Amino acid sequence: MKTTKALFALIFVFLLNANHLLAQDSNGQPETTKEKSSIKEVDKINQASGEINETSANTAEAVKGTVSNTKETLKELGSLFGSGKEKAAKGVINIGIQPITYDDPNLNALYEQITEIRGVKNPNKNFRDNSVTITAEYKDGADALWQNVTTEVRAAFKMVQMGNDMIVVQPAD
Repeated sequence: MKTTKALFALIFVFLLNANHLLAQDSNGQPETTKEKSSIKEVDKINQASGEINETSANTAEAVKGTVSNTKETLKELGSLFGSGKEKAAKGVINIGIQPITYDDPNLNALYEQITEIRGVKNPNKNFRDNSVTITAEYKDGADALWQNVTTEVRAAFKMVQMGNDMIVVQPAD
């Protein structure tokens, strides 16, 4: 019985010391209210850091989506001029305009001017997905054709790209 009482006393003392040790920091000093609030602040910072990492991951995914959409748009714009493997008839000029609506007055003014330029044959206008392609036969090349369009009509468009047989513009607005 004495042994049991001594054992219980020893366990009681051990539990008191263990409880006292749990309330101490790593240096053996008792934790203060200030230290406890600092620990809470660190926990809050860790949580905020996790949220920032999650937001960064979402932003990265959004950027990847935007890049993918841009690639698709460029492919569609490229399809306006064919794959590049077929040779266009000599003197055929392609003018691509994107984005634009079919009834845009500046588009109609440009098309009318092109049809009236001396030496232009078989003008044609195609509209698809807010993109217009104007094709016309003109022996002097794309730059000469563009220079024959009046300054007022050209001012409604911003030049994006020009080659020997193609012009890419977009509305200046």
